[in-house]
Amino acid sequence: MTDFFTIDMLPAREGDCIWIEYGDESQTHRILIDGGRSSAYDTLRQRFDALPDAERELDLLVCTHVDADHIEGLLKLIKDPSLPVRFRDVWFNGYVHLTRPTGAETFGAKQGEQLTDGIVDRQWSWNGAFGKQSVVVGDNGPLPVIELAGGMRVTLLSPHWPALESLRPIWKKECEKAGLIPGVQAEAEVDDGVERFGGLSVAKVRELAAAPYKKDTSKANGSSIALLLEYGGKTALLAGDAHGEAMEASIGRLTGGSKLAVDVLKLSHHGSQGTLPPSLLDVVDCESFLVSTDGSRHDHPDREAIARLAVSREGGFSLIGNYRSAEMLEWDQASLKRAFGYSVQLPGAGEPDGIMRHRLL
Repeated sequence: MTDFFTIDMLPAREGDCIWIEYGDESQTHRILIDGGRSSAYDTLRQRFDALPDAERELDLLVCTHVDADHIEGLLKLIKDPSLPVRFRDVWFNGYVHLTRPTGAETFGAKQGEQLTDGIVDRQWSWNGAFGKQSVVVGDNGPLPVIELAGGMRVTLLSPHWPALESLRPIWKKECEKAGLIPGVQAEAEVDDGVERFGGLSVAKVRELAAAPYKKDTSKANGSSIALLLEYGGKTALLAGDAHGEAMEASIGRLTGGSKLAVDVLKLSHHGSQGTLPPSLLDVVDCESFLVSTDGSRHDHPDREAIARLAVSREGGFSLIGNYRSAEMLEWDQASLKRAFGYSVQLPGAGEPDGIMRHRLL
């Protein structure tokens, strides 16, 4: 039988909505990671409705963290009265998962969070693969590894305990921003006012790559789930919005100091420069990079991040986006691609913007 392993970036606006399929001719397995902005749910619902009745139980739903551009679509999903699918397990760190276990029962108590309430009300398994406890990398020892049905191996790279614990004091504020508290609307989509001046040149790319790295300090992003998926001899690192330093630390524990070879890396935080430290690129061997965003918020991907890729990977890599945004199109210049030896893959003319499939098998 012929195996397959595909990753679809769906139209999540400036966020993530990742649809994964793997398996063979006898059975298809599916994973959904995040739900993007609320408009992404239209595409998700169409996909759910198109599934055969026998395939309407998906293997896994992951909500990486409480940012509106990752969770709004999942709020629509969880409140859909005619939702035609269910999930064998849901990985999501709610308020009860932000502190280390004490032995007391924490599962099942409603916290006033819409996603938490929905998971409980639908009686879906919640963090079942982690014993109903936190989806988190421990302070030491091997990284958590979960074997999903059909042979998918999942290794957790983020979050670590300090990041989860630091989110707890500001949890209510972050939930309100994401529309998780009943009666509170998610923050409106606004432009942050950042402008890009001037076009890109080979010299400008080298200048941007050498610019000082400014670490992302968002506690919500620090709590993001990041996963290493392995199936059929192919590997994908799906970073959510995780901090690069956390992933780098986990990679060091996983490889013992060697480089981690992956076939594709979904850039953290939509190609933000603050989640892509140069040191992370030093420990990851990869030639295909996914960027999930339409660039409508914060002008992602950041020029500095892609410039670091271009300079560190001279000799060849693929930059794969799901929107023909101005931020992606400026990298689709023949002079830059020739100088740094990379390719750009975007939806073609006549194809729906916001959807891009990457086939590993």
